[in-house]
Amino acid sequence: MRCRALVLCVAAAALLRSLMAQGAGGVAEPDGFWLGDVNAPVPATIHGGTLLHVADLQALLKKAKAVVVDASNAPQKPASLAPGAPWMPLPHRVLPGALWLPGAGLGIIPPAVEDFYRSRLGLATAGNTDTPLVVYCHERCWLSWNAAKRAIGYGYRRVYWFSDGIEAWTAAGQPTVIAEPQTASEPSALGAAQAPNARQLPRLAVLDIELSGDLGGPDLVSPHAVRLRTESDRLRQDLARTGLYQVLDTLAAKDTIDRLNSQQAYLHDCNGCDLEVGRQLHADLVLVAWVNRVSGLILTLTYEIHDVKTSEITARKSFDFRGDNDNAWNHAIDYAVRDLRVSANADKD
Repeated sequence: MRCRALVLCVAAAALLRSLMAQGAGGVAEPDGFWLGDVNAPVPATIHGGTLLHVADLQALLKKAKAVVVDASNAPQKPASLAPGAPWMPLPHRVLPGALWLPGAGLGIIPPAVEDFYRSRLGLATAGNTDTPLVVYCHERCWLSWNAAKRAIGYGYRRVYWFSDGIEAWTAAGQPTVIAEPQTASEPSALGAAQAPNARQLPRLAVLDIELSGDLGGPDLVSPHAVRLRTESDRLRQDLARTGLYQVLDTLAAKDTIDRLNSQQAYLHDCNGCDLEVGRQLHADLVLVAWVNRVSGLILTLTYEIHDVKTSEITARKSFDFRGDNDNAWNHAIDYAVRDLRVSANADKD
């Protein structure tokens, strides 16, 4: 009788563990990484991490500086495409500031890809395993589950799995930016296209855009914060695509930037304190940019590029634009990047 009772208890415990593992979604977590169809139904849990939905992610990003990883696969050129035929995949949109690291979410990945993923997380978090780490891809996508599980295995203690994916984020009206994939074969410093001779290009640290002047009152604090973050990421991405610079990831200098922000009203007007960030990142140049808001209709975007070694201003330009909205800010960023490209080409001539 005792033996039979023991068997029943063990069976009941196993059943309970299975039900708990399945969570509300009815899908159990695998013991290791998922090796099946990456678009199959996913569990509602991740052992060692936290599942997030859109509202949870919004709250997290407002209160903490998190590293965000998009584990989506990169598009592959169709094998049926004729040699030399143009191939233009659709732009890939990510959460602002997200690192697009395809391959990190496969069930089995080559050692080079795993080494790159681990080192890329280490760079983005400055080696701090307590940094909040958000991983996502698409809705019903095992790639993000695997990538999050892998990060937990690396020792990261605050891993968040955003299982709703980019579709839910955009459906909620949240901002996105276009990104390029970072891969083991193309280890760029930022999630943007870098030129093949990136090591020979000037190393540029782009600080976040700042807002000065008439800030418009408390109702605009949150919209401005989102816009500044989105446009700062867009500026970095667009500058990287010009092929003029090796655009650096500033996350490695996060503590320094936070300290300077606590001591200074603006990093673009702090008597050269931005150069401290440049030195920490081993940058050749630092770009600071700010928008002076005269009113909700009249604004000015200004950028300056500072030489880290000489402290000299190597470039400066201002652009007036009309309208405190996303489209107007986007146009101003476009003009600034275009001006830098034109100036660089003129210098070559």
